[in-house]
Amino acid sequence: MTTETDMLIFDDEKPPVFMGGVLIEQAKWLIRLRWLAVVGIVLTGLICTNVFPVLISATPIYVCAAIVLAYNLIYLWVVRRRTGQAGAKDIIFAIVQQEVDLLVLTVLLHFSGGITNPFVLFYVFHVIIATIILPRTLSFSVGISAIVMFGLMAIGEMNGWSWLKHHPLGFSSTGSLWQNPVYVLGAFVAFAATVVLAQYLTRTIIARITAKELEAARNKDVLEAVINAMGEGLIFVTNDGNVTICNPAAEQWAAGSDGNGPVQIGSLQDFPPELSEHVKSLLAIEDMVAIACRPIKFNLGNQGQKYIEGKTCPVMDLDGRRLGYVIVGQDLTEHKKLEHDLMERTLETAEINEMLKMSRIKMAEREKMVAIGQMAAGIAHEIGNPLTSLSSIVQYLKRKITVLEQREQLGVIEKQVNRIAVILKRMLSLSRPATSEYRWTDVNTIIDNTLSLIRFDKRAQSVTIESIPNHHLPMVWLNPQHMEQVLLNIVTNALDAMAAKESDQTHTLELTREFKDDMVEIRIRDTGIGMSSDVCRRAFESFFTTKEIGKGTGLGLYISYNLVTEIDGTINIDSKPGAGTTVTIRVPIRPKKHLISA
Repeated sequence: MTTETDMLIFDDEKPPVFMGGVLIEQAKWLIRLRWLAVVGIVLTGLICTNVFPVLISATPIYVCAAIVLAYNLIYLWVVRRRTGQAGAKDIIFAIVQQEVDLLVLTVLLHFSGGITNPFVLFYVFHVIIATIILPRTLSFSVGISAIVMFGLMAIGEMNGWSWLKHHPLGFSSTGSLWQNPVYVLGAFVAFAATVVLAQYLTRTIIARITAKELEAARNKDVLEAVINAMGEGLIFVTNDGNVTICNPAAEQWAAGSDGNGPVQIGSLQDFPPELSEHVKSLLAIEDMVAIACRPIKFNLGNQGQKYIEGKTCPVMDLDGRRLGYVIVGQDLTEHKKLEHDLMERTLETAEINEMLKMSRIKMAEREKMVAIGQMAAGIAHEIGNPLTSLSSIVQYLKRKITVLEQREQLGVIEKQVNRIAVILKRMLSLSRPATSEYRWTDVNTIIDNTLSLIRFDKRAQSVTIESIPNHHLPMVWLNPQHMEQVLLNIVTNALDAMAAKESDQTHTLELTREFKDDMVEIRIRDTGIGMSSDVCRRAFESFFTTKEIGKGTGLGLYISYNLVTEIDGTINIDSKPGAGTTVTIRVPIRPKKHLISA
């Protein structure tokens, strides 16, 4: 969210696309200043009528204060109702505020001495504020408005216009104004206020500029570090063909590089002809609409025929003007060599052909996993928002509800919401152990927690669940949330298997646990449709499922297998068609030290 320190000074006549949001924040800043102005006007009216009676009538002063208070409330209402994307209305809103403030200031000065009022210097502050928050041309218009208003007031008072006549201050008629101590005091206060406000506005401008400079410097350092740490080569070429950014990986593409150190890069001529000619042809295109990302492939002959494959994309500024091109390339030499070797061996023997086929299948599976990881990373933020809302509502209800049973149910919901967040992180990094989440855990408690959620499933309504606890089991060193996920996947599969069996018999789901051979063993037996030996053999493969399309991903048992083997455990399936299935999970009391640290 934009904060007060994010307000900028715009020097261009055309405001940037993000100016509307900044103007809204600045409008709030002006509203806060206007509250102080209302207080100052009222105090000035009281002082000039009771302490130093120099005003003939303070009524116009109080009326102006009431007007400022009223339209400031309207401004506040408008700002709070402001929704949607920033647009031209925000700039109009800011100009209206400035012009109305100048008009009210002119009326105040007119009824309190006119041009002889020392507070005429306050015109300067409105011009400074307009310069801060408005584009250049519009800020000049506010300055012209201030000059016109002051000029009309001065001319009207000088010529004695009936509707703009002079309202003098109640000073002694003898001597000049500068010999009157009250007027001198007023002039001193006006001057002091001018100095303080000018200093405040100046410091505000400097603070914002400094904050932006520091933020830009930090972002630049982070960007440079990220670019230099990339394994892919990255080059940025300006419209005149100069290379301004080249990370270490891209330096290896240069013609004089030996791959052992940095190379001085200045222009496209330092790179292979295929790359330089490709970028030059793109720079020659003037049709901005026709520009799109283009693939590029080239070889590095001076380094043993390295093969580089990448993409060239235009870089545009906020106004849609092209700044240059960025080229991102990856060294696929090893990939190409492997592909060539595999093709040669395929032609030699049928055995190698089968191996290549299996290799391609596994590669496709890995690509699917990568695709799922990318999709999961993309939707992680969207999933996190509703999870956060659910968690907040549950916490609010727990504070409000006093019924014990309802509080316990809310506790179950809160725990499962938190577990969903952990499961999402686990799906993004299945192979990375989370050592900080492991602790000594009671297996009975884990099973009870899992079943407390399953009992709400409509598939479990017609199933008799028999959970036989064993209070003599030792504590086990594992991640309880991971084990709950394993049990939940297996129990869910069991419920699906029993629901798929067309029979009037009463289905039973039995969970037992015991300790033998220094291992805690959990058995989950169902009376479902069972599986053939071929299906059992492939049950732990990724994306393998016997369910209908849209009802299974083939990842449940695959994830469970990885979670169990991570702690040196085993998971086995014993099943026959029509005779149900028994899943046996065996985990050690504590895994090996080199896998999980205490």
